[in-house]
Amino acid sequence: MSTIEFKISVPSDEGFLGRECNSPDCLKYFRVHTDSIRDTMNCPYCGQLFSNDELYTQDQVDFLHEAGKEKAIQYAHDEINKMFSGLARKFKGNKHVSFSHRLSRSTSKAVKPNYQEHAVDTELRCPDCDFVFQVFGIFGYCPGCRSENMQIYDANIGIIKQEISDATDKVRVLRHAYSDLVSTFEHFCISKAAPITEPKPSFQDLFEARRFFKKHLGVDILEDLSASDSLCARRIFQKRHAYQHSAGKINERYIKKIPEDKSLLGNKAELSESEFLEGARVIRDITSKITGGRVQ
Repeated sequence: MSTIEFKISVPSDEGFLGRECNSPDCLKYFRVHTDSIRDTMNCPYCGQLFSNDELYTQDQVDFLHEAGKEKAIQYAHDEINKMFSGLARKFKGNKHVSFSHRLSRSTSKAVKPNYQEHAVDTELRCPDCDFVFQVFGIFGYCPGCRSENMQIYDANIGIIKQEISDATDKVRVLRHAYSDLVSTFEHFCISKAAPITEPKPSFQDLFEARRFFKKHLGVDILEDLSASDSLCARRIFQKRHAYQHSAGKINERYIKKIPEDKSLLGNKAELSESEFLEGARVIRDITSKITGGRVQ
């Protein structure tokens, strides 16, 4: 049985092709520059490795199926015409066989995509492998080399800052911003801790993360922090926890971590853009100690 192959190109959008993670737990969309396309790539959100053929979006798959069907129709049409043309030549002049066939024109149609690639909000070039890609929202990896350099942290903070700037409901977006900042820190912790076989703590707890990495990296991630920087980082983590678990109310757990705020017990934790920005700077310094540490 012979196989017929057709070459069909998926059109790019300003030099970028949309890709979609194939993991059922992720399924998120990103875009890769055509010059950076590789046979295998990592999802920038979950980090899983896939072949490029596994990363087509559903819109692209539908387009390829439709274009392939038209190519097949065209091929079949041409083969039938060639077959009858050959028979006509073979029996031409044979007085015992009368054969005639009128060649028909091709009925195939050009198939164009009826979709647009999705909008994204951040474009990056990986400093480790020069891979160029675009993402939407918070992410954690370079699709080319799976690197987790601090440029990724900076890009995530840039995304969050833009969301704050564009928001009409500042309180709501700040709740998400504090949570996303802690989640970005948590991502780096989980990735760094992956080779360590011992049980992992909750990296949403700054002090649990400190104990874990002091043991396994020999690094005190809170060392050399000024009193004001330490207080800012602790407030980011505890306010995030308060809004996630107690409707923003400052409770005994919060005060245990931040005794400086004991006079605020029972009040609602106050969120501010300035505190978030200061916290992003401090947590970046803490995160860089994690990424630079060597697992012992």
